[in-house]
Amino acid sequence: MRRFFLILIIVFLASCSKDAGTKPIPVEFNRGHACHVCGMIIVDFTGSKAQVHYKNKKYDSFCSTLDMFLFYLQPDRPGNIAAIYVNDMGKGLHPPSEPSPDITKRGAAGEIKSPPHSHWIDAEKAFYIYGGDIMGSMGEALVPLSDTKDAEVYIKKHGGRIIRFNDVTMDMLKPK
Repeated sequence: MRRFFLILIIVFLASCSKDAGTKPIPVEFNRGHACHVCGMIIVDFTGSKAQVHYKNKKYDSFCSTLDMFLFYLQPDRPGNIAAIYVNDMGKGLHPPSEPSPDITKRGAAGEIKSPPHSHWIDAEKAFYIYGGDIMGSMGEALVPLSDTKDAEVYIKKHGGRIIRFNDVTMDMLKPK
């Protein structure tokens, strides 16, 4: 009987540890994704995006890092967060020293150019530029980058300062 319980405990612990180390894979946004905070169609707006994944395999999408932080910093945020991703604005369609072309203008036909939605990085490991001259779709931009070299180049051109995930406060997110 002891052997049975010992085997049962080992199997239980092994099954629990599988999910603990596995992060969900980021989702690529399309016109079916609306922002969890404001309801905007995410791909219709420029700037960095975010997604919060939960342990129950569900996720919420955000049209900006600002909206994601507004959600995340609430005292009643869900406790079952498995991963948070932001797109690295230093990768993709534009060099990090330049704003993404889709941040500042529309295409020749007047359509809003879609930002690079791939190059997802762990939001808690990203370097964010705060206080620069580029605005996001919902106001103050928190521009996520994966390394400090890209961040320093970006700051030289657009101003701002480097902050980390845990440095962001609700006061920083208020309109100026």
